[in-house]
Amino acid sequence: MELTQEQIHKILELADKTNDIDIEKITTTDISRALVEIERKLNFFDVDVNFNSENKNVLIVDDLELSLYQLNQLMKKVGLRSFVARNKEEAKAELMRHKFHYLLIDLFLPDCEDGFSLIKEAIELKNSGKQNYKVIVISGADDKELIDKCYKMGVDGYVTKTDTWHTDILKYMNTPNEHSENTVFRKTCVNDDIVSYHLRKFNDKKIFDALNADLNAVILSGIPHIVMNMEKVMVFDPDNTYIFAEIYKACQNAGGSFLLVNPSEKIKEALSSAYLEGVIPTFSSLEDAIEYVSNLKNAEK
Repeated sequence: MELTQEQIHKILELADKTNDIDIEKITTTDISRALVEIERKLNFFDVDVNFNSENKNVLIVDDLELSLYQLNQLMKKVGLRSFVARNKEEAKAELMRHKFHYLLIDLFLPDCEDGFSLIKEAIELKNSGKQNYKVIVISGADDKELIDKCYKMGVDGYVTKTDTWHTDILKYMNTPNEHSENTVFRKTCVNDDIVSYHLRKFNDKKIFDALNADLNAVILSGIPHIVMNMEKVMVFDPDNTYIFAEIYKACQNAGGSFLLVNPSEKIKEALSSAYLEGVIPTFSSLEDAIEYVSNLKNAEK
C-alpha cells in the first residue's frame, strides 16, 4: 500500500523525526526506523507469560527492521537472549557461532526460496545433533500449501502475522514437544482454539504420560479443542480406552471438545464397549473434524 505525503509526515511527527529526514527523499528504511521509534514510545508487547527462559538463546531471522525490533522486544519480555540475522548467510554464520534453543525464521528473506533453503539447512543441522532447537516460521502469507510444505520439512510451528502473532509465537515456543516425525506424536496448532495430534503409537505408559503432560499444557494455555489423528496407530489395547475418556472430560471442563480422526475398527469397538461411541465424535479427515469444531463455535455465537 502506498503511503500519502500526509501519512508519511504524521509518522515522522509521531517519531520526532521531522527535522532529521527530508520527506522528499525519504526511503523505506527511514519509514521503518520511524515506526520502530513509535513502537518504542508505546512500550509494545504488554504480554504476561510464564516462560522457562533461563540461559536460552533465540535467533531471529528477518529482513525488516520493524519486525526485528518487535521480536527483540518480545523476546526480552520473556527473558530470552536474542540474536538477529537479516538474511540466510548471516543466519548460517550465527548458527556456527552460538547454540540456540529457538529459531524464528521469516519465510520471505525477501525471497521465499531463501526462507525455504534456510529452513532446510536448519533442520539438517538439527537432525545432525549439532544443534537442538525449535524452528518456528513467521510469514505474512496464510497459504495452506506453504504451511503444509513447511511442516513436511519438519518445522515446529508456522505463525501468520495477524493481530495475535506474538502470542501465537509464544504458544509454539512454550510447548514441551517438538513437531518431528522422530517423536511418538507430533502436534499442530490449527488455530487459537484447536490443536491436532498425530500419533504413531498408543501402547506404552511413557507415551501416555508424555501425551497427558502435553495435553494438559495445551488446555491450560487456553486451547480447548483437541483433535487426535489415529491413522498411523496400528496397535491398540482396549484397556487403554480410559485415556480417551480422560481427555474427553478435560476438554469438556475447558469448554471444548475431543475428536478422533481415522480410528481403527478395533478402537471403534473399544469406544462402543465403553459407551463412548457417539460421545466422542469420529471423522475420516482432519478437515472434517476442524469444520465440525468451527460449526460448534458458530452455533454458540
